[in-house]
Amino acid sequence: MAAAVLAGCATGPVDKAAQESAADRVMAAYDVPDLLAQAAPAVTQSLNQNLPDDVDTATRSALRDAVYEAYDPQTLQQDVLDRLRDAAARDDQQRGLTRAADALHTPLATRMIALESATGDPDFAANFKAFVEQPATAERKERLRKVDMLAENMKVVELQTDFNVTLLEAMIRARNEASAAEYQVDNSRVEQMVAETRADIGNKLEQRVPLMLLYVYRDVDDSTLSEYVALQNQPALVWANQALKNAIIDTLSAASDRVTENFTPASS
Repeated sequence: MAAAVLAGCATGPVDKAAQESAADRVMAAYDVPDLLAQAAPAVTQSLNQNLPDDVDTATRSALRDAVYEAYDPQTLQQDVLDRLRDAAARDDQQRGLTRAADALHTPLATRMIALESATGDPDFAANFKAFVEQPATAERKERLRKVDMLAENMKVVELQTDFNVTLLEAMIRARNEASAAEYQVDNSRVEQMVAETRADIGNKLEQRVPLMLLYVYRDVDDSTLSEYVALQNQPALVWANQALKNAIIDTLSAASDRVTENFTPASS
């Protein structure tokens, strides 16, 4: 998720229209619809690689249809919106959510979000590797400390870890539905695989994400970076990031349940 700048404290009555659109604006700023659209293709690709060879074409097609129905992007987006709005009401954070939404459209937030998009460039990996191999100066260590805090407040590692683990578990359970008994993975083994994968991905991302942020912000001056870190540490935005992460993962978990509910083997 991209970072955001917290707007000033609101005064006077809370604007109802602003509150109703706040969740939509937060999702748009963080490009959550694009993230959600990756779910169905990711699960389908993983299934294609892991289904037993004796699963016939018709069953594979039926399972693919169940996946795409369960992870329909519009349905997922609406679910995340509803969960985020419900969280704001439950936690008495409607005003905080509105502030966060406003903040995401400030010039600094827009600039930082644009910089983060560099991770998708074709030459990113090579340039990032060269950057990481540079000597760790005192200045660089101080900037890394700042982006460590930034990553924590943005819940980047948590979101990416939970996103991958949730889709992995969905794939395994969908695979079980389409496979003969001898190829199925029992629940205890599924739980073990999920736990091992969570630890592995989490550990790798905890090391990699701050360095990636350090790289994409390399041309941002220290004062701007410090301002950005301080703003991301504000309570309203910290709450919004956590609530959004929870809403996304809960939505994907519910969708994974729908895959097995929707799937009808071709032979039945």
